[in-house]
Amino acid sequence: MFLLRKFNVIGLPIQFLLTCIGLFLFSGAGSLLAYDTELVIMLGKYLQTLQEMGREMLQPGSIIIKIGDPMDYKSYPIYPLFFQLFGYSFSLLLLAFFLAAVTSSLVSYLFMFLPKKIYQICFRLLDSLDSLPDVLIIVFIQLFIVWFFKKTDILLFDIYTLGDEKIYLLPIICLAIMPIAFLTKHFLFQLREEEEKPYVEYSYSKGFSKAYTVWVHLFRNVWIHFYYHIKPIFLLMLSNLLIIEILFNINGFMNVLLDVSSNTPSAFFIGMLMIYIPFFIVFTLGAISLKKWLSGEEVSS
Repeated sequence: MFLLRKFNVIGLPIQFLLTCIGLFLFSGAGSLLAYDTELVIMLGKYLQTLQEMGREMLQPGSIIIKIGDPMDYKSYPIYPLFFQLFGYSFSLLLLAFFLAAVTSSLVSYLFMFLPKKIYQICFRLLDSLDSLPDVLIIVFIQLFIVWFFKKTDILLFDIYTLGDEKIYLLPIICLAIMPIAFLTKHFLFQLREEEEKPYVEYSYSKGFSKAYTVWVHLFRNVWIHFYYHIKPIFLLMLSNLLIIEILFNINGFMNVLLDVSSNTPSAFFIGMLMIYIPFFIVFTLGAISLKKWLSGEEVSS
């Protein structure tokens, strides 16, 4: 056990370091391949790019990023622009994540009290929603808002940004829709599994209601499984964040990261680190806390 703990203590920094090296090598990959009449591997140019990136990383504050059309771009210093855009874009992502977690837990809780036939119909609708492409749902919502505005002269939400304008509500709702469908399905699956365990019958025999048993006892165990779905949900929402920024014309972090990926590899590397490092810390602390909590439960039981 001691060796295993020692391995984890050593393994985490190694994992972190290897991922950072991988991101560094990946950031310069745009110069590795070139196409003229055929695909050519430009190894010399790739190594030169990595060397330039290493030199620029010694003074990251002096990096200038180019945003916009290659024929009509604008130049900005990386600081404070990156931090401002990161704050806005990831506030959208985090608020959408909390909205998805709260909504999916409430919806799945209510599903547990539906009659069997209505439950199956609702679950199929949920399954259909989960299978739809994200872009289709977002465009449909935008078209509905435009149609509603034309009919009533009431603008429900802003669907497009101009300049440095910031919008929150509709991008957060659109970003949360797919995670809600994904999480609700998994909550229901886990709740049905937990419902067949003996402790549920024991709870009913003690006189506790179904509402209390589902919310207190079943959900307590389901939330443990929820942690294991956070990473795929985060990756899903991160890819959707770029789509949201493009469709709503949001001048956000992912949009800028897409721009600098081709013309400023060192800025792209810094941007990737800004995404990776906070979430590495959060997931690592979450895993340690969950492990301690579970071991504490085992001891107490």
